[in-house]
Amino acid sequence: MAQAATFNFNGVDVSNCTRSGAQYTCGNLSMADTDVIVIASGYGVTFNSSLTMTYNQGLRMSGSAALTATGNLDIKDINPSNLKVTGGSLTAEGGTFSMGAQAQTIIANIAGTTIKMGGSAVKVTGSISAKGLVEISSGSTITGAIGGNIVNILPANSQIEGDITAKTTLTIGSGSQIKGDLTAPTIDLKASGLLVTGDVTALKSLTIASGNAINGNVEGGNVTLDAANGYITGNALVDHITLGSWTHVDQTITCKAYTPANPCSCVTNNSGWPAGSVNGPKCGPGTPTGPHHFQIDHSGTALTCAPQTVTVTACADAACSVKYTGGATVMLSPGGITSPSVQIGSTGMVSTTVRQYTVGTATLSLTSVPGATDALVCKRSSDNSNSCNMAFAATGLMVTPVNHNSAVATDFTISALQDKPNEQACVPLFKNASKDLTLSCSYSNPASGTLPLLVKGTGGFVPLAASASSACSATGQSVNLAFDNTGVATATMSYADAGKLTLNAKYESASGSDKGLKMQGSGDVIVAPYDFVFSAIATPQRAGVAVTGVTPATAVNVSARNFLKAVTPNFGREAAPPAVLLGRTVVEPTFAGRAEPEADGSLGFSGGVLTATGMSWKEVGLVRFTASLRNYLGWQRPAVDGIIPPLASGTSGQVQFIPHHFITELIKDKEADQPKVTNGIATPCAAPLTCANDGEQGRYAYSGQAIGVRVTARALGGATTANYDERNPSAMAPVLLEGLDAATGAISFPPSTPDGSSRLTDGSKAQTTVTGVAPATFTLGIARSMVAYRFPGKAGAPVKVAPTDVLLRASSTYPGGAVVSSSSALIQNEARMTVLSGQWQVAHGYGSELLPVRLAVQVQYWNGTKWITNLLDSISEFNKSQVLFVNCKKTLDCSKLAADDRVYTVVQGALPQANRLTLLAPGTGKAGSVDVSVGNHPYLGSTVGVVVFGILRSGPVLYLREMY
Repeated sequence: MAQAATFNFNGVDVSNCTRSGAQYTCGNLSMADTDVIVIASGYGVTFNSSLTMTYNQGLRMSGSAALTATGNLDIKDINPSNLKVTGGSLTAEGGTFSMGAQAQTIIANIAGTTIKMGGSAVKVTGSISAKGLVEISSGSTITGAIGGNIVNILPANSQIEGDITAKTTLTIGSGSQIKGDLTAPTIDLKASGLLVTGDVTALKSLTIASGNAINGNVEGGNVTLDAANGYITGNALVDHITLGSWTHVDQTITCKAYTPANPCSCVTNNSGWPAGSVNGPKCGPGTPTGPHHFQIDHSGTALTCAPQTVTVTACADAACSVKYTGGATVMLSPGGITSPSVQIGSTGMVSTTVRQYTVGTATLSLTSVPGATDALVCKRSSDNSNSCNMAFAATGLMVTPVNHNSAVATDFTISALQDKPNEQACVPLFKNASKDLTLSCSYSNPASGTLPLLVKGTGGFVPLAASASSACSATGQSVNLAFDNTGVATATMSYADAGKLTLNAKYESASGSDKGLKMQGSGDVIVAPYDFVFSAIATPQRAGVAVTGVTPATAVNVSARNFLKAVTPNFGREAAPPAVLLGRTVVEPTFAGRAEPEADGSLGFSGGVLTATGMSWKEVGLVRFTASLRNYLGWQRPAVDGIIPPLASGTSGQVQFIPHHFITELIKDKEADQPKVTNGIATPCAAPLTCANDGEQGRYAYSGQAIGVRVTARALGGATTANYDERNPSAMAPVLLEGLDAATGAISFPPSTPDGSSRLTDGSKAQTTVTGVAPATFTLGIARSMVAYRFPGKAGAPVKVAPTDVLLRASSTYPGGAVVSSSSALIQNEARMTVLSGQWQVAHGYGSELLPVRLAVQVQYWNGTKWITNLLDSISEFNKSQVLFVNCKKTLDCSKLAADDRVYTVVQGALPQANRLTLLAPGTGKAGSVDVSVGNHPYLGSTVGVVVFGILRSGPVLYLREMY
């Protein structure tokens, strides 16, 4: 059976497996390298062991097929072309289910104690359920619910459609798109570009990192929106919520411990928007059971022969600045074609119709479930009033403007219609005729303006005002229109400003066949800016710092313009300020894995021009800022491939961002990037030694000792700028590294001597000078280097310099003079340590030439007055190659002398008794003295110990014997 090509589980017996009906139970199934398991729909296979499949093996399942392993079930290495699972279930009852070492795709429900989908992006259609951890690799696509004790969606860019539930913690990586509800005690949504469309429940804590969004409601314990540009579109019911800069909750924040006198008592508002403002926090007693009131927007005129469109909004507050999103059913009077009822969904508004078949004035009204707290409000555009009266006429003008961009000539139509008796239908009133109509305009939102609407009929453009530079007037202008055989006249309009206007049309005949005919009509039109233009931005800018303009300007302005490149002064004066989205386009870097955070800041227009507030980018590279308007007064373009194109947009010039500052740090024990060399970590300090203040206990190193130093490029606020990387050379400048006096920041210490000055070196025996950190060593904003601080003096010779406090400063100077440095007067950004002048103290010794000689060796430092043993040192070491033998006398040959081959490591400053420096016996006849030192050590000097082997006589001997 082990050599079989295919294991078919389809109702026939399979060797080494038992079958009971449609259920197979197998032991350890021996599979050849290219064997295939095929499970037919309706059949189940259980392995009483773990099952691991390899690259060339295959698995095929369909329908309701089921594969279960009582241990691990590992299919991660199967070649995707050999994995054909189009239905069924996969279960690892007592172990881990694994897939995804290859870019695999399956359709199946997955269960296990632990589930790991990692390595490559996977595509799964089906539910995922684990008793423990669920881990899903970046870029995966999951269609189905996910549940586990801990759920981790790794960064970045996964697509998940289904609810996610975790018993303890849920973490979702950057760039992921989730369509479904999230539930876990603790939820962490990592930066950035993450979008959740659904409700989120995190009763312990919820963290929404920079640039993330939740399109739904939130219930949480401690909720944090990190700076910047994160938002929640729905309501938030919380124990406490912290709003970082430029973050917002669009609907109501409700404190669980609600206090009417202080409804925002649980809100820490660092958003930059005041409470109660459009984007600021709005606090209340929770989602109401019904709307505050309903609002009907209507034109004020209608025809008896056709339904008339109106807009109904469910309002959550008196100003209708917040919509009620709980849903409602409304019935309008007089009833329209959508009678008897209309549903208002989570958007809070709906477009519907009213209709009356008789001539006269009707008062619009509605009933609703649930009911509203306050009375109905109407907005009539024909006269900018709050009247609910609508005039129905048998004849009238149907004005149909087209929403468009400012100063773009746009066609619109006016139809002259009349009621056809007994048919309840509209028929043309004018056919193939030219008529003079009085057209006028009025402002709706904003409620006033300074420029008129221009209209062109059969002649040229005329302003619907006293002049082309004055405001709309109720008098208007006479415009000749040509009606075709369907009773429709096409005209052209142009408006050089922005906002919502009402175009009114009136016809009154005093002669001819239609003498005495009077009719009117109106229609609303929304005119958005044509584009946005940024003022010049100085370059370079610092990561995380609000950008500045080119001198002499200090601020950066963004202007809303029309097609003729003139500012639209009404933009920003609307009842609710328009939401212009600030974005960025990353020009450089282009390497895979680059950081692309969103732009920070906001664009709040007034009079068509804004001063950008807090506009910044927290990375390094070349970017262009963008401004885009996707929805203006309820008008937006149809989505293209799921993306709504902007009504207006604009792009700044290219801006270079450089780090705000560097930090330098000593690499310490147990850190992931600790040096992989002996003695590469500065030693913690203790009495009697007092070290430079580094915020902890302080650390020391010897002069010339190479230690691990980490240099990190950062944005304002402390985030690492990952794009400061050798793969992004345009963002970098040479990084100078200096060792300075920790107290004064000066470099002039210790005093220079004839043997040189203090300097940084590589810590090698040659003590090669180091002046900086090579750009090629930076990866994702961090460089690691081995650096020594060396006192002046001759190589190998102890130097008497007192303990010296040193700081390590990193700096770069960009073309144009911008300097990035680790120096700060406010916070400690620079590594500090104390540098000691150290030496090996080698004792004298003697012994037989036939036996080894063991020498005491201590490590010492100069305390300013004398050499003392460093009791803090249990790290320094040397080996046989670093022991020097010179000045051999008598019969000793220095080239033949050697130390025992071992590592000699001090304990509390001295070699322990059992590991003293051991000099091997020179042998019979080899007697004399030798100078011994640890003189080949890379950074510690050494005293010289004199060792005598055998009996050493200094010269001829005179023997005297006395006789008695």
